[in-house]
Amino acid sequence: MNPVPEIRREKVFVPPEMTTKEIKEKYGLSSEKSYKVKKQGFFVKNYSKKQIIIDPENFDPAISYSTAKRVFWKNFAWNSVAQSIKEDLIQEAVTRMYELSGRVKEGANAKYGIGYSYFWVAHNAMLSYLKTWKRQMRFQVFGDINDEEMAIRIYNYRKELIL
Repeated sequence: MNPVPEIRREKVFVPPEMTTKEIKEKYGLSSEKSYKVKKQGFFVKNYSKKQIIIDPENFDPAISYSTAKRVFWKNFAWNSVAQSIKEDLIQEAVTRMYELSGRVKEGANAKYGIGYSYFWVAHNAMLSYLKTWKRQMRFQVFGDINDEEMAIRIYNYRKELIL
């Protein structure tokens, strides 16, 4: 048994004769969402969750680390923030490649192979992690502000009131 349950997105079609109350009870949706689903005719199950489709036989850590490093140097090496968290970005990309190893195998065809898919999985994972990291660190000041003029410029207050 897998320790991590598989999470897939799937399109669920709703019969037009169902009422919003029946949709709400059967699928566990809110009243507002059930109205939109009735109007639209379908909804996507697990839309707001990350997909996890693991296939351990299809995952090779050496190739994944190589791909993640190649993606970093090709797309993120110019960014000073990305350089400071390089190892975290690479690890996040490899983790996401493992989580989607089954989906990559399912989606491979003659034109777009597994390597192409892994490249974009790694790229999107790194980009997502970098944006999240920047957003979380946006207002955080590193270290102690010893310069009173700088503290006044940053906070528009006197240093004694802040620190």
